[in-house]
Amino acid sequence: AGKLSDEGRYDEAVKIWEEVKEIAERNLADEDETRLRVFRNLGWGYTANGQRQQAALLLNNVLTIQRKFPKRNPLNLAHTLFFLGNCYLSQLRLDEASAMLEECLAIQQRN
Repeated sequence: AGKLSDEGRYDEAVKIWEEVKEIAERNLADEDETRLRVFRNLGWGYTANGQRQQAALLLNNVLTIQRKFPKRNPLNLAHTLFFLGNCYLSQLRLDEASAMLEECLAIQQRN
């Protein structure tokens, strides 16, 4: 799916990520890093594919779970903030985008 996204084939990538998401939901705990990465990547695909409301909902769910475990992997949290910030930018939700991206940068500077 990553290669398809890199090639701009977002419809195909999203279909694959949705299938992987279903597998992750059945087999991995809510807070599992792999599950969260799958959801985050699907959120990115939704944003790129124009499904921005769906993307924001999914990415916010990932962010909520990650905030419960702040010391686990701060760079994964930064990735989610980056994806959500870009999603908000695409919706012209500039204040929210700015907050997400500023937090992302702060985490990256510390790590």
